[in-house]
Amino acid sequence: MRRAALSAVALSIVLCGCGAPDGFWIQQITSVIPSASGTPNSIVTFGNYEFVSVQGIGQIFTYNISGGSQMPVGKPYATPCADPSGMVVATLGVQNVMAVACYDTGSLLTLTLNADGSLAALGSVGGLPMPFPGIALDGTNVLVPLFGGNSSGNGAVAKVSIATPATPAILGTAILASPVSGGVANAEYLAVTGGYVYVTSGSESNPLGSSSTVQVVNEATMTLVGTPLVVPHSPQQIAVQGTVAYVTIYDATALESIDISNPASLQPLETMSLATANQNCHSEPVVVQGTFVYVGCYAEGIIEQFDVVNPAKMQLANSIAAIASPQRLAFSGNFLLATSGASGGQVYQIDFR
Repeated sequence: MRRAALSAVALSIVLCGCGAPDGFWIQQITSVIPSASGTPNSIVTFGNYEFVSVQGIGQIFTYNISGGSQMPVGKPYATPCADPSGMVVATLGVQNVMAVACYDTGSLLTLTLNADGSLAALGSVGGLPMPFPGIALDGTNVLVPLFGGNSSGNGAVAKVSIATPATPAILGTAILASPVSGGVANAEYLAVTGGYVYVTSGSESNPLGSSSTVQVVNEATMTLVGTPLVVPHSPQQIAVQGTVAYVTIYDATALESIDISNPASLQPLETMSLATANQNCHSEPVVVQGTFVYVGCYAEGIIEQFDVVNPAKMQLANSIAAIASPQRLAFSGNFLLATSGASGGQVYQIDFR
């Protein structure tokens, strides 16, 4: 097994300076390469540890980040699937449990997360066709987006209980609504708050301009709530803070803010174009921290920071270049972590201290 290669790049980038102290925004960027052949997908942190799922080779890599850098811990954990993706971690009594979606086997794994960062097999449940990486945790429930497609009909959201982690169980499934007559809705990424699940739902059904949506599921009853909100074509990931959801739109190179204070009646606040005279942003990952939203521009290799003090008037604050194919973002303290969705891709650690 090839050990993770460590590289470091020190960058000081000022593109806009808006809202940054004294007009400067400085960060140290380091990175690791988990695998020369696999593709990093998702990232989750717990305590001093960072976990990265790598598709193609079916492994989860562990790094200790307590010292301010990503230090490999032990051997990568070999999952029973080739394409592990989304991960969440729950503390159940005295036991820490990781749940991992396996795309190629249509299953959800549960793993014991030990105090030293090592992982051990615990349980699994199948019957989850095409589970997308955008899973979410609410208490002992793991919400799983099931992508769907032309042959299998609309996508869905499954609720899986890990209350008894050795025997996870599917408690219910909500099938998404067709966006247009005869159209197919795909389930992609989820955010959970206040007992509701918010789902980004892309679609290749015509007309493309009105077939992509954000849909809402009542978690308790696993039923759809209200009417799907139409968004520009190709919504990707979603992050929620308070009563506002932020959705990245890949094809339209946009970021949309949505008022979710009434789950049955979502209200768009702003659809902000991320295209400028000399730079587009095909936005994919998104995370919110404080009064800023961070968006990864996948094709351009950039992470952009937006001031969202007023979600109806978002403003570009700063940009970080040279982050290849950003696919997932996560915060751990002052560090922003980003996976590159390229074969042999890196996992970046951006220091905002």
